[in-house]
Amino acid sequence: MKLPSRLLPLVCLLLLTLAAPAQDDARVTFYRWTMTCPDPADTVFSVSVDATVPGCLHTDLLAHGLIPDPYYGTNEDSLQWLSYVPCTYRTDFWRSELPRGNDPELVLEGVVGYGEVFLNGQPLPHQDGNNVMDNAYRTWHFPLKGRVRKYNELEIRFTPAQEIIDRRKATVPYTLPDERAWLRTPPYQSGWDWGPKLTTCGITGNAYIVNRPLGCHSIYFIVDKNPLPKSTHMRLCEVFVHRTFRINFNMHVRFARPTRHGPYSVPITLDSKSYTYRFGRSPDKVVGLGFGVVGHTAVTSDGLWWPNGMGQPLLHDFSGEVRSGMKREQTHCRVGYRTVELQRERDSIGETFTFVINGIPTFVKGANWIPADFFTHRMTEERYRELLLACKEANINMLRVWGGGIYEPDIFYDLCDELGIMVWQDFMFSCALYPGDSNFLYKVAQEAVDQLMRLRRHPCIVAWCGNNEVKNGWEDWGWQQNYTAEQRAVLEHDMHFLFDTLLARVVSDYAPGTPYIASSPLWGWGHPECCTEGDSHYWGVWWGEQPFEAWYDKTGRFMSEYGFQSYPDLRTLQTVMPDTALHLGSPELNNHQKHARGVQIIDQALERYFYRPDSLADYVYLSQLTQAYGVGMALEEHLRRMPYCMGTLFWQLNDCWPVASWSCIDYYGRRKALYYEVKRQFAPVILACDTLHGDQLPIYVVNDRSEPIADGMLELSLRDFCGNVLDTQRIEGLKAAANSSTFIVHYAVPDDPVLRRTTFLQMTLRDGFGDVVAEKCRFFDVPGRLELPAAAITVRALGDGVVEVSSPTLQYGVELCADVPGAFSDNYFTLLPGTPKWVTFRASDATTPPTSFSARALVLSVHHP
Repeated sequence: MKLPSRLLPLVCLLLLTLAAPAQDDARVTFYRWTMTCPDPADTVFSVSVDATVPGCLHTDLLAHGLIPDPYYGTNEDSLQWLSYVPCTYRTDFWRSELPRGNDPELVLEGVVGYGEVFLNGQPLPHQDGNNVMDNAYRTWHFPLKGRVRKYNELEIRFTPAQEIIDRRKATVPYTLPDERAWLRTPPYQSGWDWGPKLTTCGITGNAYIVNRPLGCHSIYFIVDKNPLPKSTHMRLCEVFVHRTFRINFNMHVRFARPTRHGPYSVPITLDSKSYTYRFGRSPDKVVGLGFGVVGHTAVTSDGLWWPNGMGQPLLHDFSGEVRSGMKREQTHCRVGYRTVELQRERDSIGETFTFVINGIPTFVKGANWIPADFFTHRMTEERYRELLLACKEANINMLRVWGGGIYEPDIFYDLCDELGIMVWQDFMFSCALYPGDSNFLYKVAQEAVDQLMRLRRHPCIVAWCGNNEVKNGWEDWGWQQNYTAEQRAVLEHDMHFLFDTLLARVVSDYAPGTPYIASSPLWGWGHPECCTEGDSHYWGVWWGEQPFEAWYDKTGRFMSEYGFQSYPDLRTLQTVMPDTALHLGSPELNNHQKHARGVQIIDQALERYFYRPDSLADYVYLSQLTQAYGVGMALEEHLRRMPYCMGTLFWQLNDCWPVASWSCIDYYGRRKALYYEVKRQFAPVILACDTLHGDQLPIYVVNDRSEPIADGMLELSLRDFCGNVLDTQRIEGLKAAANSSTFIVHYAVPDDPVLRRTTFLQMTLRDGFGDVVAEKCRFFDVPGRLELPAAAITVRALGDGVVEVSSPTLQYGVELCADVPGAFSDNYFTLLPGTPKWVTFRASDATTPPTSFSARALVLSVHHP
């Protein structure tokens, strides 16, 4: 069909509009990409497809149906050839599409793999003076002035990672323990014991062209709080801490090159107050500005940023701008005032490890965080918010961003700021030795500067750590036996220089006042010092196949890693494998268990504490009860040992794909039994028990609130599983200090083995007003040997998401399910005999409320094998 000539200009205008990159006055973001690589069906030819940025090789091929879903069944195995495939990402643009101004710059973020950048067929150099991008953790800046034509084609050519690794490892006369260390890509992508091996490449961050009138890469800053001596006074039995702060802003303006303009003015606005700072030309690329802008001002505890459970995470609006003549660049964000100190002091036992926030020694309650999707560019703000809100609801106050993943995007830290969740931030080094040549160290230093300047404004970040388990691996994993004495000396020097000198210096320079930890843990779990000095990764339970009772003897000063596996929800497994594979031992199920001894270790624990079932549905359920039972025991013990132990970070919060793992929330956001046990143990006040000493059960009150419990009452009732009361004791006038664990009483447990299998201790703690502040059921034998009577569980929907659950007998591990996705306020709980329990259900989609609920529980008899 021939168009009328009068319509041709309109059609051309429409086509140009549809093809043009998104732009505003300051930035042009490209969405028109293609990706070319060898055809999966015939490697002689090439395939070219539309690509998505942010994206990667795997997800682009998947979007066009050229590869199967890597998460499904055993597909992962059939996709390993992609690790050896080169590919090229292309886009184009017209000069007229560039933002206004005469100093355009291409910015590429999150480039995974080994990529080389070409503009119109010629190498395009970035800030380091070449066109090679080989560090996924850096942001690359490419000046475009004088290089742009009327029409332009941009290419990023990726060489297979293994080819680069082979080339680099040939440069030294020894082999590193893990060859992935030769390329700065996320370590977990090369396979972990909870994740697949899918070595990929692509642009997983933003790609855009921006005009920088002053050549500023960005304006970064931190708020430095210097408290003057504090004073306290009492009012209504509450302690109010008054502090006087001098609020200092330490800003850095980072230029693409030494400053050429000047003089500069820097207007600052904090909430409603405005200030201005001035400086002239500088021979450096980074100009540091330190100045007090508020002066001396009284700030009460309510005006500070507080972690979850300690107060409100108060944030303030901040804007800063750099001006020179008519040119200006600006930034906007929110900041919080808080002080942080990591006390590591020698004592009669070893060395303490205590975070002090705003002057208060703080018991850390949290978890380890891994990438929440293997393909991190698929994460959305909604998914981040869902996971972090779940942390807040579970009383978590810290996440450790593990060193084998990624430095998370800004939205992660913004949400942690907003929700009061502290962040222990690892640098991305994990379980390996790394090169020590000057080229590698330069790239690491630039990576560290980039990330520190981006992230240091966040009050949530309370520690930086050099690596995960590198010192541990060097000392305990047999690496040293593979090297000569001379090679060992070189490798040890390189390790200490990287983590004890280089990264420590960068943190000191760019995030002064934030604690730095060279390596986590201080001692491996085979050393006795792991329980007396610094932080501890205690893996004797799980890796060492020790029973859960080891937690009583193996509690350290700060437990930064430990855990036990379970399988994800059956509905999660049904999503990634066919019905024919939903049985124990299937290849598909085995592919979603990445630990070599995972099944064996779970089976041992099932037989020790519960029993090993035959069906997959029962196996999933009991594996989750076992995980919650064991890790819950550790959580309770760590809290009970306060202040000897001042933190517990279980492994792990989340998953990167559907898998059997140590997580408490699976890949699809379904909360395991462990999640609810964490929520109960991390409550502000709990009742905790030591292990039995003969027939004596020591009982403690762990009060993690800032107010003491005065004139409380503890009721202890020995009951059978039908609800009959066999014995009652009351302890009145109970006192429990704030932020402490207080021993209350030894309870005499019946000697009769039959009574120990048929009774439980119900504990209820009330405050001076008679309000219940903590409850606990304590059994005297492992769950699998309890003689639980069989009885029906009644579930009634009362409206507005409220569900009533009841049974005439005690029910252990009550699992509630709804017919739509969502989360219960409590689940996998112990239901008391004859006592209704009310829980709420929040549907994931508020427009699709549930129509039915169901329940199951553990019911065993003495005759069960």
